[in-house]
Amino acid sequence: MRLTTILLSALLIAGVAAAPASAQDEPQPPIGSVTDFGVQSTALTVFEGHFGTDRTGRPVVYSVQMGTPGVVAVVDPVTREHLHTATMAGSSGAWGITQAGDGTVYAGSYPNAHVYRYDPDSGEAVDLGAPVAGQTVLYGFQPGKDGKIYGGTYPDAHAFSYSPAEGFRDLGTMAEGQQYVMDVAVDAEREVLWAAVGTGGHVIRMDLKTGEKRDIWPEALRGDPNYPYDLNLVGGKLFVKRSKLQAMVLDPDSGAILAENFVISSRGTTRVADGKYVYFTSGTALWRYDLTTDTPEAVPGPVASGGPGVGWGFVNGRLYALIGNYFGDALSYDPATGASERFKLPFPAQPIDINNVSAGQDGKIYTNLYINGNVATLDPATGKVTELGRVAQTDGWFWHEGKMYLGTYPNGGVMVYDPAQPFKSGTNPAELFRLIGDGQNRPQAFATGGGKLYIGSTPDYGLWGGALTTYDYATGEHTVLRAPVADQGVISMLVRDGTLWGGTTVNGGGGTTPKAKEAKLFTYDLATGTKKSELTPVPGASSITSIVEGPDGLIWGLADGVLFILDPGSSTVQQRVELPAAYSGVQDELHVNPDEHVYASIDGKLLRIDPLSKAVTVLRGSGTYRSTQDAAGNLWFRSGTKDASNAVQGGARLLRYAPPADACPGSDLSPHVVVKSADSGVRNRYRPDGCTIEDLIQDEKYAGRELTRHVAQVVAGLVAARAITAVEAAKILRATRDAS
Repeated sequence: MRLTTILLSALLIAGVAAAPASAQDEPQPPIGSVTDFGVQSTALTVFEGHFGTDRTGRPVVYSVQMGTPGVVAVVDPVTREHLHTATMAGSSGAWGITQAGDGTVYAGSYPNAHVYRYDPDSGEAVDLGAPVAGQTVLYGFQPGKDGKIYGGTYPDAHAFSYSPAEGFRDLGTMAEGQQYVMDVAVDAEREVLWAAVGTGGHVIRMDLKTGEKRDIWPEALRGDPNYPYDLNLVGGKLFVKRSKLQAMVLDPDSGAILAENFVISSRGTTRVADGKYVYFTSGTALWRYDLTTDTPEAVPGPVASGGPGVGWGFVNGRLYALIGNYFGDALSYDPATGASERFKLPFPAQPIDINNVSAGQDGKIYTNLYINGNVATLDPATGKVTELGRVAQTDGWFWHEGKMYLGTYPNGGVMVYDPAQPFKSGTNPAELFRLIGDGQNRPQAFATGGGKLYIGSTPDYGLWGGALTTYDYATGEHTVLRAPVADQGVISMLVRDGTLWGGTTVNGGGGTTPKAKEAKLFTYDLATGTKKSELTPVPGASSITSIVEGPDGLIWGLADGVLFILDPGSSTVQQRVELPAAYSGVQDELHVNPDEHVYASIDGKLLRIDPLSKAVTVLRGSGTYRSTQDAAGNLWFRSGTKDASNAVQGGARLLRYAPPADACPGSDLSPHVVVKSADSGVRNRYRPDGCTIEDLIQDEKYAGRELTRHVAQVVAGLVAARAITAVEAAKILRATRDAS
């Protein structure tokens, strides 16, 4: 008793300055360190090519390629030489390219939706700016008269024109409530434009002189998610490829169907050849359409294309085509003799944005490229990068018993990869099943329990309602539960004590407007295979992007920039914390670290959340996207910066954040400092070295006077370090006295 009194008096008489009033002001641990492992992959993604000429009349193909940044590449298709590459600064690529009548080349970019002018004389690509404000993607470039070009936009479904004389002209929204103008066709002589509108399904004919618009798409097909995708006006007929590759030929003025029930797999068709035929690819073969009889047919031979055509041209009567997006393949075909040749063109590989990152159970870090789908691994110990090969754009990763499960876009494919076996496209990873037939195109969330894999997905373009899919590891069978929450997709999941918790998004498939008002958490009983309940953890939030079991045993989740903490026993939200970051999509993630802190990657920021005080520390203010955590607790993510339009670019680099050293792994997270069974009422908290006050008390090691002496030394040091106040120290010592 006398010792305790002396120690208390010493602390109080010393007049040590009081600790700060709030948890945020307490001493903070070091920030940790970031290592940049650089660009992981270079790859080829040719979106579209335009066959034209340079200023000397030399035949060339101008291609637009994905990259960091995107580029225009110029290749001679006859000599097969790479001639030049021009950078489209500020872009990540382009979906459309054409050559105007004056020889100038134009490309339409994403995610900044700018028009770039490539001058074949100077070899430079000049940014002309945005034709329509607030857009992110431009599509379907076509030439008109007098050096004019036309195109379409996303997400407001505008059409526009540009010419050096007039500049940009916004032609307005082609269909109210729609988002995509996927392609345009132009009759320059009659001054008529056609716009393919998705996902509602429209083909709008617009008189450019009067501005009059009317929909010529067959009424029975409007609203069908198999919407118009590519348009070509050839020989006075309008060729329409739909999004599921079925094709139709329409009268361009009346919309009357001239032909249907055939497949176009290519990006559009050729112009008229031999005064009679229009060429395209169907599947992996070259086809033609007889304009005189309105008959599609395979080219005699047949002629294997090896993939879909993504650019067409004629050189001295011979047909040339770019084939596929990823390998630089090309085809030439002589209509007169039937001779054909398949070959490669030397398009230059580019660094491409990382789409997703996964820390493998094999100790390697896996990256997957946006759209391109190439997979590479990094060995953190050596820094060696190994490019494995192409899979598909991977929107979800999951590891179970040494194998990786992948959710791929656009077919909703679920695949499995065994890293112990050689990587081989089509075999390892092997496709288990596809969800596109169930209206799903993005498997994003994974969880496991009871010998089964659970997959959460979002719907295909033009549709609402995601799915919860159950895959049985033993039997290989899967079942699909559509829309466990009406009109909402499933984007986050957690299995705990025989219950699956699922987080949803109100967003439907591409081109849709949400029907639901706020995101839900739902529960699903693994034993019975039935949904049990749903609740709203954050009123008004549109998406719950991440749910994890927190260090306190509660469920922690992210919903539109709000951290919520929920008691799974009562299904009640215990706390909500507004984070200093905005919702930025499914890439917003939570990670529970071995140092007991919860890390959030959201809106490009990396945040550390104290599990006791819930105080938030901003570790990185930008450049943190698509995070994953390895077994050691390091966080891996891709780079990226936001431009003026809030689009993220420059995401080709892989980085690692290493948290500061933790002197007390497995810290005691009791809310108060308790000595033996005596509760001091003092809030438990961390020191900068990662130890909590409860870690330091070590009351299990001492008793009696030894306990009092030990605790006194601990609290004296904490007061001196301004971690607690002298008053709090006194309360802890009184609890020690009571415990003794």
